Amino acid sequence: MSDEKVSFAPFGANSSSQPQASAQRPAQAGTGSVSRGFGMGGASTSSRTQSPKTEKAFNPSGIFDLIISVSFIAIFFGIPVFFTGMTFQGIAFEKQLFFYFWLLLGVIAWVSKGVLSGEMKIRRTPLDIPLVAFLAFSVVSAIFSIDRWHSFWGFFGDPSRGVVSLMALMLAYYLILSHFTPKRFQQMFHAFLISGLVVVLWSFLVILKVRFLPASIERMAPLSLIGTVSTLTTFLSVLLPLFMTAIFAAWKPESTLSKARRTIVTTVYGIGIFMTLFLLLALYSYVSWPVVLVGLSFFMVYILAQIVRPNERLTWMPMVTFVVMLAFLMIGSNKLSRAQLPVEVAPNSNLSIQVAKESLKENFFLGVGPANYGYAFSMFRPAEYNQNELYTLRFYQGNGAFFESLVTMGAVGTVLFAILWLSAMSLGIYLLSLEKNKNKLYSLGLWTTAIMFLIAGGVASLNGALVLIASLLGTLALGILFVESGTEEKYLHLSLKAAPKYALALAFIFMVVSAGVAFLFVFMGKVLVADLKAGEAVRMAATTPSMDVINLLAQASQNYPQEGRYPTRLGQEFMALANLEAGKDQKDRNTDAIANYVRSAVAAAERGRQLMPNDVLAVESLGLIYENAGLYASDAMPKAEELYKRAQELEPQNPLYDIKIGQVKRALADTKEEGAERTALYQEAKTAFESSIAKKNNLAVAHYQLSLVESRLKMYDDAIKSSENAIKLDKQNVNYRYNLGVLYQIRDKDGDLDMAEKTFKDILKDNDKLVDVRLSLGLLYEKKKQGDLALEAYRKLLEVLPSDSEGNVKQTREQIQKLINNVQSGAGNINQPAPSAPEPEPVVAPQPVAPDTQAAPVAPANGTPAPAPAQ
Repeated sequence: MSDEKVSFAPFGANSSSQPQASAQRPAQAGTGSVSRGFGMGGASTSSRTQSPKTEKAFNPSGIFDLIISVSFIAIFFGIPVFFTGMTFQGIAFEKQLFFYFWLLLGVIAWVSKGVLSGEMKIRRTPLDIPLVAFLAFSVVSAIFSIDRWHSFWGFFGDPSRGVVSLMALMLAYYLILSHFTPKRFQQMFHAFLISGLVVVLWSFLVILKVRFLPASIERMAPLSLIGTVSTLTTFLSVLLPLFMTAIFAAWKPESTLSKARRTIVTTVYGIGIFMTLFLLLALYSYVSWPVVLVGLSFFMVYILAQIVRPNERLTWMPMVTFVVMLAFLMIGSNKLSRAQLPVEVAPNSNLSIQVAKESLKENFFLGVGPANYGYAFSMFRPAEYNQNELYTLRFYQGNGAFFESLVTMGAVGTVLFAILWLSAMSLGIYLLSLEKNKNKLYSLGLWTTAIMFLIAGGVASLNGALVLIASLLGTLALGILFVESGTEEKYLHLSLKAAPKYALALAFIFMVVSAGVAFLFVFMGKVLVADLKAGEAVRMAATTPSMDVINLLAQASQNYPQEGRYPTRLGQEFMALANLEAGKDQKDRNTDAIANYVRSAVAAAERGRQLMPNDVLAVESLGLIYENAGLYASDAMPKAEELYKRAQELEPQNPLYDIKIGQVKRALADTKEEGAERTALYQEAKTAFESSIAKKNNLAVAHYQLSLVESRLKMYDDAIKSSENAIKLDKQNVNYRYNLGVLYQIRDKDGDLDMAEKTFKDILKDNDKLVDVRLSLGLLYEKKKQGDLALEAYRKLLEVLPSDSEGNVKQTREQIQKLINNVQSGAGNINQPAPSAPEPEPVVAPQPVAPDTQAAPVAPANGTPAPAPAQ
């Protein structure tokens, strides 16, 4: 074997002096040259001369080394499997905080060890300059971001795109490489594989609907431990080459494992491969097949070219796996899964390209800021998106890291990001292909995963869990490649021993770092506690609104006052309580409580908007609250209109904001006396509804709302046409059909009354208990001089309404009895006001979608402003 070493010294300074300095110090664990022996159990890192029969001295550095090792194992094992199921923000947020905790623990041990030993060593790599440049630009972009706080900390639900996350990943990179040894590699590698086996087993049982958890835990347990089913399949795909690598390593000639242990390792990871293949087939429609096929092809090429040479008896394994994958493509979708799988939606490449293109026109150099893709998506989404059935969804992460980077980091940040990735990939492939005699088994497996994550990042969205896993495995791949290639180690030395002034400087640095870490621990603890309270509140609110929900959300806002989603949700819950109180009978209704709830709702939602002024959901939620408040305070409607216009500025292609503006205009007009002002407001409402139709011509509710305002303008021909358009788009909507019947009844041209009668009868065939419809039918019969049929319609109403009822129902029965008496006496009821078109019901405050879905509805519950059901 050649002893020649490849040298990478990106900074180049003082590299010649380091070997001499090292020669003057005793060798330390984790530094200097490493043993070429690399079996499953690891290898010693340096030779140590020990005097026989001497008592071991207490070594504090050993404790810090142990803490660092435990942190590494916790990170690689814990990130794939960790969850609580109790937070509001979801599993990506939980994994991110888990990562921060163990990373900070490792950093504390590293700094403490450096102070104790008088020296800190930071591994130097060829990626130093691209990493520092990319991180520095991220900070600059965040400073000029449209939302600085979320650019630094990360957006609600998935903080992985924030500057803090990027800094943490860079810290992890240097922490791992600066303490990289063969033994630690084995610990991290197998910790991750065991964690992967847990994920595989969990997913296997869930897919087959095998109950294996206590009911209390099962309610909070996720379907996918990686976040979504799509990200789960990407994770499963990555496990295939790693499982095979572990089996190959067990049968290396230099492995120290016994034959029995090799058999156990082969059996366990072989079962893991089989179960992973089954899961990929069962989840066929969620799999990104280019990731799997290109990754396995890369893995096989190096084996077939004999650049990497596993045991000859095992070379069939990757080839068979690849053929099986091709067979899966021929089989296609199937029904192997017994679990009900969720529908997952992500922006396609064309949509991502259009958003990126429009965003670059206004934010070419710096982008909109890290973690702010959601803002850009709303602002720059194209009009064509409205033709999609899921046009109400917003996406907070792009389809592909490249397109997302163009939006959030601009052209400069994307170029730096590309340089970083290309530098890493070229370095890996170069060293992997160099010196065939070194048989880099581990490097091949881990660099295959790097290739797979690169492809996945180009064709799909990567959630926080996958971003963490990809970065950590990439760091592990680089570390083992340096070892298996025999690359010379280069370190940046920070020494306390050089001079007293340096000792003082390093002590100061230690104090600053310690204070910063302590602050981060406390801050992260408060963030976690806040989100746990918010999560509990949301689970309680799913049953019924209550003051307990309010109190928990208020505590969450106090613990984490920088996050705008908590006060926004708090405002929604206050409004839900107001609507609940308003729905009570008049004798039980507390008007003071309603007023207090409304004021509190406005104050909380306003706080949320102040924290996130460029977030369309925060603005929209406040607008909905003001619109609801219009039921209790007349001056609330103009404020609602102002907020909807602001929301429209943030999401200009959303047709629903035109509808909301039009509804507010019409509601204001309804309060005015007959005259020019009222007509002008109706005309403005009409223009708004027409604008909505122009953006989305198949939006049934827009045609319906246009029909309502046209009827108020006495444009009955146009109103009937608009109502017919609404029914064509939504044939089952009772309100649209009833409105059409009412319009025919009001217009009363040739045949209109017969059309109205047919319409009302058709509605009553589906539901004969609709009070408004049967009442309108009775009045219609009176108008047609068919008194017997009118009496029959009114009497059926009495049959529908309980005779022993109280309150509003009792009053309704009394009014119907008067109608009957009028018909019987010959006075009739045709001089009564004609029935009007049904009014839309008040819109309740919207409920945010869970963070893992990466999308938020723009309208109330069903995605469109819902009219009141006919009664």
